[in-house]
Amino acid sequence: LDRMAAVQLALRAQGSRQDKVFRLQCFPKGMEEELGDGPASVCQCCSALAAPFQKVTLQAKGHSHVLSVVLASGVHYAGVAAAEAVAVHPELQQESAAVCKAYYKLRELFEAGLIGGVEGKRAIDVGAAPGGWTQCLQEQGASHIIAVDPGALTLTNMDRIEHIQTKVQDCIAKLEQRGEKLDLFVCDMNCSPSEAAVVLRNTRPVLQEGATVVMTFKKFSEEGKCTQESYRRDKDSALDGLR
Repeated sequence: LDRMAAVQLALRAQGSRQDKVFRLQCFPKGMEEELGDGPASVCQCCSALAAPFQKVTLQAKGHSHVLSVVLASGVHYAGVAAAEAVAVHPELQQESAAVCKAYYKLRELFEAGLIGGVEGKRAIDVGAAPGGWTQCLQEQGASHIIAVDPGALTLTNMDRIEHIQTKVQDCIAKLEQRGEKLDLFVCDMNCSPSEAAVVLRNTRPVLQEGATVVMTFKKFSEEGKCTQESYRRDKDSALDGLR
């Protein structure tokens, strides 16, 4: 299916659109601009021949439903769900004032038991700003968190957090000099897999033998030319380099 056909099928399966307001959520992210505005937008293409109660309304806030469109292996997929069904841990959002949504990625690993307890352990968070993963480590009881990022942290509680406001390559030597041997390395930087792997290798001198490593590999390219195939090659190469 082309993407608009996939969208139309997903919307049709929802039945009446009366009183429904949609938030558009796409991967790759660039589709949101194309589908969200202009003559080829969802609103224009799906509302043109529709009855008044079948017109499509898009807005980022105050929406009742989420329209998701994903391109994977050359095929477009689309689906619609109630906003509360796709909220990130709605029950956790009630109990925790997370500084950013990235917080929930790491929190979910702890919730699923995929990371052992970090209580009393020392950790480094590379690419920490605005502080989501640092906040999660703090809540999980890490005794000391070194948050490395030139950007600012927006945390209100800095207990047990040391913010080194520079790039990681500029601070490893100093951490070595003071004898750091850390139990946990986490990294959620916006960079390619190969760049993330380099960061981990460069940080290795200040990690304990057998330290826990948690990092994300993202489909990211500063040149904006990252395809699914180039991402797969980069990811595989990065993993091979870490073995």
